Amino acid sequence: MKKTLPELKPAQNNRPGFGVLTLQGWEVSVLDSGVNFEVCVQRNQDSRFLGENGEWTATQTWHQVDVAEEVGEFVNLTFGPNIVDPLVANPQMTYLLQTRQGQELGRGVMRIREGVLSSHAAGQTGEAVAHVSGKVATPPPVDPEPIQNDPPIIGSTEPDATKQSNSKLPLLFGLLALLLVLAGGFFGWTWYKNQTPAVQTAVTTPAANPPAPAAPPAPAPAPVVTPPAPAPVATAPAPAASPAGCTTESLTATRDDLQFIQSCLKTNPTSDQVLAVIAAAKLAKRCDVAQRLYVFRSNSGDIKIALAYAGEYDPASFVAGCITAADKDTALYWYELVLSKDPANQVAKDRIRALRG
Repeated sequence: MKKTLPELKPAQNNRPGFGVLTLQGWEVSVLDSGVNFEVCVQRNQDSRFLGENGEWTATQTWHQVDVAEEVGEFVNLTFGPNIVDPLVANPQMTYLLQTRQGQELGRGVMRIREGVLSSHAAGQTGEAVAHVSGKVATPPPVDPEPIQNDPPIIGSTEPDATKQSNSKLPLLFGLLALLLVLAGGFFGWTWYKNQTPAVQTAVTTPAANPPAPAAPPAPAPAPVVTPPAPAPVATAPAPAASPAGCTTESLTATRDDLQFIQSCLKTNPTSDQVLAVIAAAKLAKRCDVAQRLYVFRSNSGDIKIALAYAGEYDPASFVAGCITAADKDTALYWYELVLSKDPANQVAKDRIRALRG
């Protein structure tokens, strides 16, 4: 079986859902045989294979690649959404790619370069462009309607003397009537006052105040009834708080692997803390926790974690456990990742030289 270095890059037209897989280490002369390529993808998390409908199954599935071409010393295979979409759904995952053409077989850890997009991005991009680039038609300016002034009044602007005098007649009649009423009232009051004899007002002494009625007897106070004290309510003891953080104690207290991983990474633990939790997870057979922490922290640039993860697959340091078999290609992948983050790392340089030699 050939050792290949597969690398998935964006398609030349950057079309979402499509990518070009470059195979390094495959003889280009075999393209003349007319036999199609087939690929099998296995993810590192749980060793499941990519199925026909994009799901991950326990059965090995081979996918036929219709477009293959040679470019220089490499073989390029074009992948469609049936393969690209599941691969980019989880960018933190590591994938082992097996390739075959007739009797020729190849195997290697696949690298996915930045820019490879899911086919779902096509609809989102198109919709966004439509919203941004759509021009809003502005209505033509409407001339304001001319303001029509009232026609000038033809005739004299002087007030009509006759109309003014007529308008004052009611006011004069009203004042005259008011004066007559006032004068009649004054003379009537004077005549009445002279005709009425003086009347002596008798001064009467008010009778003594009658005795106030006796106040009714105050009712007897009602007996005060003291309500019985409520019975004490038994309160359940508060549940003991689960230990938080990224520790072996919190790993033991949390049975949900995904919940523990999320809470662990939120605390931004040190490399030594993560390695201690990984060791405890391997002893507890919680391999999903160990591998997820390995992959996430290694891809995040943690050199110490990446070196330890490479050592899990390195034949020179392999110990059976969550990793069931040594894999030189996978070890090379993580050692090379270390060098991409730290080009002067001597441990990674020495192991790469030994594994390739």
